[in-house]
Amino acid sequence: MEPVLVLLPAACEPGLAWPGAEVHRYSSPLDIPGILASCPLPAILVRDGIPAAHAERIADVIRAHPAPVIAVATTPWDGETPDPIAAASRGIVAGFGLRAIDRLLELLRPAG
Repeated sequence: MEPVLVLLPAACEPGLAWPGAEVHRYSSPLDIPGILASCPLPAILVRDGIPAAHAERIADVIRAHPAPVIAVATTPWDGETPDPIAAASRGIVAGFGLRAIDRLLELLRPAG
């Protein structure tokens, strides 16, 4: 079974891991394009802390990624405030914390 890429901000607690996930931490939003480009797997991007100044660039990278990307915001989002990352992603889950990753892994893993 092919793993799912999980991109976490470096500020997330250390040691987070999920079965079937390849976890990568990013120190800066500028790290995200390189991580996605080097790993063409389905991905979950925890987008907490990404400033608006970088959102459009990351959205372009998500649109170019060959596999689905789902964005996770650990805090609630009103669904109306413009969000280029949400618009470029296959979906967004907001307000459920990192627990959302468990369910998303089930959705992104290929059946088999």
